Amino acid sequence: MPQPRLLLLARSAGALGGLVWLVRWPLGNGAAADTAYWFGLVALAVSLAAYGAALVKVGWLQVVVALALPVLVWSVLEVLRGDGDGLAVDGVVGLVLLVVAVTGLARPRAGLRTGTGAHTR
Repeated sequence: MPQPRLLLLARSAGALGGLVWLVRWPLGNGAAADTAYWFGLVALAVSLAAYGAALVKVGWLQVVVALALPVLVWSVLEVLRGDGDGLAVDGVVGLVLLVVAVTGLARPRAGLRTGTGAHTR
């Protein structure tokens, strides 16, 4: 079961990073767009690391997954960007992440169940 504090961090950082990348899209190229890119990338990396750590319970495995998930997503994002328009891809990814994160923040209890069965811990 995911850990609520890590999920809150993941969703909050994801919403922030997605919003920054979405705002960056109409800015085009320039110093402000470059700053927004790196700020959004750091926020998204924090979001993915927190979500990855929330997926597992064992301490050392949390570290491995928290490091691996952002790298995996970044590599997929770079493949999607290819030689095309990186601003458009980043904008769409920012929009998707913003919607997913805000939806998760709007229903913070989603996915957290309290069971009453024999196998409940």
